[in-house]
Amino acid sequence: MSFNNLSEFSKPILTEPGVKYFLSETLKQCRIFKNSYNNLLLNIGLAVSFLFILAIILFFKYRGKMTPTEKIQNDNKKRQYILSKIQNFQESKKRAQQELITGLPHWETEYDVIHRNNNNNNNI
Repeated sequence: MSFNNLSEFSKPILTEPGVKYFLSETLKQCRIFKNSYNNLLLNIGLAVSFLFILAIILFFKYRGKMTPTEKIQNDNKKRQYILSKIQNFQESKKRAQQELITGLPHWETEYDVIHRNNNNNNNI
């Protein structure tokens, strides 16, 4: 036997042939179990989120609709608001007309302005 010819030696096998097969099959089974577990969790999570979103949408749809009594109250409030604005406008219009009976704008001449300023200065 010579050491120059290395082909005579084969690589050493540290495990038995059945152990390698057993470990690879066990790892395959673990991967299959993990994938099925992850898929189950994902499906449950998506189902819960879908139901939650659906519940929120239905809740807001239900809460968004007013009952007939609420509609009547809302219409009455709107009507009261509009009528109060009209009344305020009419009252202000009447006050404006009553200030000057003729309806002409108030006119001040230069003479009135000068004499009024002089009278104010003399009173001081």
